[in-house]
Amino acid sequence: MALLDLTVESSNEVIQSVADRVDAVAEQRGWSQKAVFALQVTLDEWISNIIKYSFPNQTNAPIRVVIDESGHELVAQVEDKGAPFDPSSASVPDCLDDTLSGRREGGMGLFVMHHLLSGISYDRQDDRNIVTLRVNL
Repeated sequence: MALLDLTVESSNEVIQSVADRVDAVAEQRGWSQKAVFALQVTLDEWISNIIKYSFPNQTNAPIRVVIDESGHELVAQVEDKGAPFDPSSASVPDCLDDTLSGRREGGMGLFVMHHLLSGISYDRQDDRNIVTLRVNL
């Protein structure tokens, strides 16, 4: 059984409720501040991207977040029925110079995610995107 299994609707207001639920589990489990920070930032970024790009005009599409521990890692799976997008194979800048200077649009969120996570993977099952985010404990 997962430590957290939560389904929320695709609106920016849910991001704080997900963060609050993660904080409650983190406190109960004694996770390090570093691990919680990495998990919170990456979940915030990924859920924001789902809302912005997969469901731009829909505020009731379900987004499922499942969090568990596996060995020395936190494992978060985020599931949605939006357009397919694989963050594990997307182009991520080596540094943020081009993004910050305006020569390249986007990529900052993926850059941050790839640097905070110990792993990121993607699977498309039926009509669902399943992104797995891994954070070292």
